[in-house]
Amino acid sequence: MQDSSVETTARSYIEAVGSHNIDALNDLFDDDLAATFAGTTLDKAGWITALERLLPVLIRNDVREVFTAENRACVVYDFVTDTAAGAVRCIELLAISGDKIREIELVLDRAAFAPVNAALNAPAPPSP
Repeated sequence: MQDSSVETTARSYIEAVGSHNIDALNDLFDDDLAATFAGTTLDKAGWITALERLLPVLIRNDVREVFTAENRACVVYDFVTDTAAGAVRCIELLAISGDKIREIELVLDRAAFAPVNAALNAPAPPSP
């Protein structure tokens, strides 16, 4: 697979999440996707559910760099939120087969991301 195709697929994934286009992920992810974060591995449905959980605080993803080598990509981006965390730098390591992402490993500073989790876990304000 050409590096340009790998980069296109990787960017499409990060941009789809950033624009809240979860439907696009079904086409980008391999049915046997294995996504790893903090020692936990999720399948395709589990990863999409985890991403959907983040959408209420996600404003956008700003891609900073994409590095490719054969069928692998490393995407460095800012996960821009409306929380006290602001923008959190993230790195995702992807393995791509054809035009499908089959492996994901997310790396981030968990301390920097803590305000995002706090905002997501805060009790909902009372309804008027």
